[in-house]
Amino acid sequence: MSPVSRGRKPAKRPKHQRSHPTRAPLDVSRVERWPKLLHGPIELSGCVVQGQADQDLVVLAATLTAGKRTVGVEVVVNGREVDVIELHPVPEDALAVLRNGFEVVEAPLTPEEFRSQVEAALNVKADSVAWIRERIPDLLKVGRGPRPDLPERAAQLRRWLGLPGYDPLPRIPSADPLPLVLPSPGPATGLWLAVGLAELDDAIWRRVEVRSDVALAGLHRILAAAFDRDEREYHRFETPYGGFSVDAQSCDGDRFDDEVTLGQVVTSPGHRLVYEAESWRHWIRVERLVGLPDAPSCLGGERAAPPPECEDQGSYEMLLEALRDPYDEDNEELIEELGAGFDPEWFDREVVNQRLARLS
Repeated sequence: MSPVSRGRKPAKRPKHQRSHPTRAPLDVSRVERWPKLLHGPIELSGCVVQGQADQDLVVLAATLTAGKRTVGVEVVVNGREVDVIELHPVPEDALAVLRNGFEVVEAPLTPEEFRSQVEAALNVKADSVAWIRERIPDLLKVGRGPRPDLPERAAQLRRWLGLPGYDPLPRIPSADPLPLVLPSPGPATGLWLAVGLAELDDAIWRRVEVRSDVALAGLHRILAAAFDRDEREYHRFETPYGGFSVDAQSCDGDRFDDEVTLGQVVTSPGHRLVYEAESWRHWIRVERLVGLPDAPSCLGGERAAPPPECEDQGSYEMLLEALRDPYDEDNEELIEELGAGFDPEWFDREVVNQRLARLS
């Protein structure tokens, strides 16, 4: 007769002989399983926004924790509306989407900023679907699209984040979607920026030292002095947080460039943004963090910027071609029109610094 049948408990085996059942890996592949994953109050941490300076694709990633269970959430925002919502058993995997093979700019968000951005992107997506349903209902009959369970995923994410349900307000097309929330300005530091004109065979670039707390409007004045341009010309910055320009009405969704600092849109070496001055595009890359400078300065560079009469790359290349044979009659007229006295190889750092010193 066994010990159990006699009313006695069986003797315990030593710990090293006991078998521990292995926990099955967390399965997040099907959306109907999501409500069972996290129970109780949700703690939000590790909130991050990732983006590319010249793309409309943004990834919002965070870690969701309830009790002893943790998952990573990845929200892909394409053109300001939610395109993908994914859960990851390993939270770090939610941050690897853009890091894998792309040069990205990444910045932390507070939990409230993360919730605000997710809610804005969810509303834009829902607004878009509602508009199509009202205006072009036959379009919905064509098919459900590549992500038919996105509404269910969006509804569950709203519940986890404590967001209100979708309210079909008339936001489209009368109201603009919310832009990405800018991070709060951090402590001021010095930045070395490499700035160059894009898509030219012979590089035209400057290395400047600036403060991170300079407004983008002030950075434009610095770059105008560095490249010997009129600071009154139209300009625009493209950042992972959207566009910033002198005239926020000139491009849909832009904000004013005097309302944001450089340190809010780039924070670390390697971060990039795009700068447009009239029809000329420039890339800007943070090279290093340095001590706080007293004033902006030019540390180096090569070649003269195109003269003001050259309004685009085509006219500039015509001028360079004419300068190779300046005594040709046709070339003489072209040089007089596009750049009399222009030397494409000229660069004088001291002259650039004199112009920078005159900035107030």
